Amino acid sequence: MERRTLDLLIIGGGLTGVVAARRARQLGLDVLVVAAAPGSLPYTSGALDLIAVYPTETKHYRPSPWEALAELVEHEPDHPYGKVGLGGVQRAWEDVACYLETGPLRYFRRREENLLLVTAAGTLKPTHLVPHSMRANVLAWESKEPTLLLGFERLVDFTPEHAAENLRDRWPGLRAARVDASAVLGEERRARVAELAAAFERPAFRERFAEMVRPRLGSARYLGLPAVLGFDNVVTVVEDLERLLEVPVFEIPLLSPSLPGMRLADLLKADLIDDGVEVLQGQPVVRLERGGDRVVGAVWRGQSVERRLEAESVILATGRFFGGGLVAGRSSVTEPLLGLTVEAPPSRDSWHMRTFLGAPGHPINRVGLVTDAELRPLAPEGRPVFSNLLAAGAILAGHDWVREKSGAGISVVTGHAAAERAGRRVGGRP
Repeated sequence: MERRTLDLLIIGGGLTGVVAARRARQLGLDVLVVAAAPGSLPYTSGALDLIAVYPTETKHYRPSPWEALAELVEHEPDHPYGKVGLGGVQRAWEDVACYLETGPLRYFRRREENLLLVTAAGTLKPTHLVPHSMRANVLAWESKEPTLLLGFERLVDFTPEHAAENLRDRWPGLRAARVDASAVLGEERRARVAELAAAFERPAFRERFAEMVRPRLGSARYLGLPAVLGFDNVVTVVEDLERLLEVPVFEIPLLSPSLPGMRLADLLKADLIDDGVEVLQGQPVVRLERGGDRVVGAVWRGQSVERRLEAESVILATGRFFGGGLVAGRSSVTEPLLGLTVEAPPSRDSWHMRTFLGAPGHPINRVGLVTDAELRPLAPEGRPVFSNLLAAGAILAGHDWVREKSGAGISVVTGHAAAERAGRRVGGRP
């Protein structure tokens, strides 16, 4: 069995895990990430939420995330944001937001405001940080200037007429149209997101597409397209289309799997690897070994090799049910790797409510691990189970990220904070 000694082991390769690993490297830690699955980013819009609804029972949209956060931290100290504190939230979010703003996806935000993003369903998604390819999406909605939503025949992922119809009463200048995908792809069959994205990467295709679309623009001052505008070169594609069509062009996020989410996941992991972080992908940690009040080792088993990983600190960033960090049985919710105590209603009958969208939300949405201020999971009597084990991200108790519109924020902030707390344990490091 191979053996590796390091400062920090992160279990989980989603947004929480990669943010924690990035912060750990900034602090000079030797860090390794075990990513059994790609995480949830490929299934998201690629936009990052901080918080947009608080209190959740009011269902009231908050234009300023920082006002909402100040109230939340004051009234809910056991919320993950409360554990980190308002200053910690601001520091973590600013670090990651600046990194994404200056990166190849050129994320866009307004520091003090939430943004509203037009979705494929013709709804408005509140968020705080969007990729450059969706910047004009936000601006088009705000201006309500004449806009064309353009789809592709045989692309079942996006129906522009449906999106436009749902918004037209608030956006009189909004129109919908389609182009024949076979005319731009050269084949008469169902259009697929990946094929369109590959086509948009080619300059000749973009020129041919622009020639077809130009007569349809009419008085439109913006052009919205489904999120198919290339893979890694999406900013180049958008800017080239804007040059050819002489109007701002934007992407509309589709249902999962999502190209904008995949772009972000690929960027984050590629940057980690470039920074010297080893990422073991595709297989989980099969067991964690205990020694007194510490996690003293982890065993990872790949296709042809088994490794024993010994770390000064361990961060558990395995998510909730989707990521396998929590498992719901017939009568209880469990944490499968270490059997940690999960805060959940004692009876399955209390997990849900009779009304699907009722306030303040289903109790099952707030289950998870209870931690101390250092983000160490607690035993039922209130002491940390292990002195060197931290938890971060969706696995934490006390939040309803779906209703709060806070999923990415909780991942970013607690992953960042957990890495800083782990850094304090390593002698001679910040």
